[in-house]
Amino acid sequence: RQPHLDRFVALKVLPRHLAAEPDFVERFRREAKALASLSHANIVGVHDFGIAEGVPYLLMEYVDGVNLRAMLAEKKLTPEQAFKIVPQLCDALEYAHEEGVVHRDIKPENILVDRKGRVKIADFGLAKILGGDRTVLSPITRTGHVMGTPTYMAPEQYEDPKHVDHRADIYSLGVVLFEMLTGR
Repeated sequence: RQPHLDRFVALKVLPRHLAAEPDFVERFRREAKALASLSHANIVGVHDFGIAEGVPYLLMEYVDGVNLRAMLAEKKLTPEQAFKIVPQLCDALEYAHEEGVVHRDIKPENILVDRKGRVKIADFGLAKILGGDRTVLSPITRTGHVMGTPTYMAPEQYEDPKHVDHRADIYSLGVVLFEMLTGR
């Protein structure tokens, strides 16, 4: 609870053992920067980034609901519900891509659904930030390293991770839709 503004927020912190590693702290800072650059109804908003007592943290919008993985585990997701989720994801990804941000880890765990059915994409920890000419401005991960969740990754994320673009997110969204409709 954020008492000064009388609202609930989500607090994401790096575990102390990772907080001691500069690469993890930098990736965390860049996640905050990527999220802060995006303002969209279907993307989790970030309010603050900082380091308190040596522990980096992100203060983010609280989403009162569950992630899509939990919904799938309950096996209560109908095709109609799935088709209400997908357009919201498409809107969020289209916006992020127009702003030069490629998520690179679209999967059910990173898709939050609140109690009213509103969808939010979360966890931009593996995001790639592109410039106006679509060159990498500030890579969040090491160049040339495969990053993501294998079962949701586009083939080019394995074959040529340095040149991954918005199409990788679209591929992953297709895998998520398939899983929502088939349960596998």
